[in-house]
Amino acid sequence: MTPGVIAAMKRMLPSLFGVSLILAACAAPAGSSGSPVESPGGSSPPRSDGGSSPEPGDIDHPTGDEAILVVDHTGGMVPVQFMVTNLPSFVMFGDGRVIMQGAQTAEFPGPAYPALIERTLTEAGIQAVLSGIEDTNLFTSDLELRGAQSVVADASDTRFTLNAGGPDVIVSVYGLGTLLPDMDPPPGMSSAEIDAHRILGQLNNGLMTLDSWLPADAWETEGWQRYEAEAFRLYVRDVTGEPVEGGDLPEQIRDWPTDDDPAAFGEVESAFGDGTRCGVVDGELGAAWLEEVTAANQLTLWTDDGDRRFSIRARPLLPHEDPACPELIGAA
Repeated sequence: MTPGVIAAMKRMLPSLFGVSLILAACAAPAGSSGSPVESPGGSSPPRSDGGSSPEPGDIDHPTGDEAILVVDHTGGMVPVQFMVTNLPSFVMFGDGRVIMQGAQTAEFPGPAYPALIERTLTEAGIQAVLSGIEDTNLFTSDLELRGAQSVVADASDTRFTLNAGGPDVIVSVYGLGTLLPDMDPPPGMSSAEIDAHRILGQLNNGLMTLDSWLPADAWETEGWQRYEAEAFRLYVRDVTGEPVEGGDLPEQIRDWPTDDDPAAFGEVESAFGDGTRCGVVDGELGAAWLEEVTAANQLTLWTDDGDRRFSIRARPLLPHEDPACPELIGAA
């Protein structure tokens, strides 16, 4: 990609994310629920932890399987059964891979394996994305925006975790997308925070639609491919004798694919309150379970002897994630 094309891509980013280069955006201390204050912006100090910076002026970032940017959603009033299978909506890795959630089916029961897709950016493509993020001036330090709590209850937080150009920065915004354009500031929420909501909403939309503004030569690969996980967290529950979910829908029963005892799989997760157990499979076991969940739907049950039946919630693991089952707090 020529320097002129790279420069053009970088000029496009602010308008595509709805951000003016002259916007004086805002930052607040981590954990603050108050209004952000003006920040002068500017370039971040260079990294010293081995991240790559192949061209002068590029934004430094890690390489390989380490994540550069993760967008995920936390909080909100969701059952623990759904919380544990929640996936990031967008991850950009040091080697240029982007993994995100693809089109979701409206059918029920849907597939047991989520619609994850991947594609690989060139270094210039990575830099174009990072340039647009830098131009928001919102990622100079940790920032927590919670003013929308006065507008909507029980919403989730959209969390942007950036590892580029300096120490990790986490920008978390409650109820992203719930504020109407040009609305008066809600009680306790400044116009600056409303601007930050708008900017982050447009940033999020830009990340979810990379193909709409990145040119073809910003990509190493053509088209999106299905992401095939190499490891899973499996949440297994003995449902022998319980009513079948789905009512009159056809029941799908599959054989437990490995030699272990499903009733003793992993460790009990007390937060579920129903005997659910969590364990991790990788390597050959991970490949076997990829085949299983690819062939299954949300209501599929597994049996080991034709009598006992088990439900499974499979959480694919992404390359940057700790495979261990997370410690859960609270009860179902």
